[in-house]
Amino acid sequence: MAIPGIIPFMADTDSGISEVVSVLLMVAVVVALAAITASTVFGMQMPEEPKTVVVTATRSGDAITFTNHGGMNMDRAVEIRCWIGGTQPGNENFTLDIRAGATGTRIVPDATRIVVVGRFVGNESWILFDKTV
Repeated sequence: MAIPGIIPFMADTDSGISEVVSVLLMVAVVVALAAITASTVFGMQMPEEPKTVVVTATRSGDAITFTNHGGMNMDRAVEIRCWIGGTQPGNENFTLDIRAGATGTRIVPDATRIVVVGRFVGNESWILFDKTV
């Protein structure tokens, strides 16, 4: 016999749990499907692949030689700019010829950060080289 206001020892207290969990799971599935559909319909684009142009900077004593080795996207290259000491304003920079095999040499006595940035058709810029030499 149960006492009024007190839950009996063997009472079924979790009768609605499975229904609540199943509703929550169904809502989550619907939201995920809606997000996938919306991204497809509204045309979310994948990022463009990086440009393939190979530029190296090699040190020999105090001289750093920049070499444009060419690459698959050389036909789309508009400018290749080499920065000595990073891309901050005031740091030395120069333009390397966009033809494959082009070289440029600068005298830099200490190890320093070298950044080479390629600018391509459509005004896209990509970092081609970023390393301390």
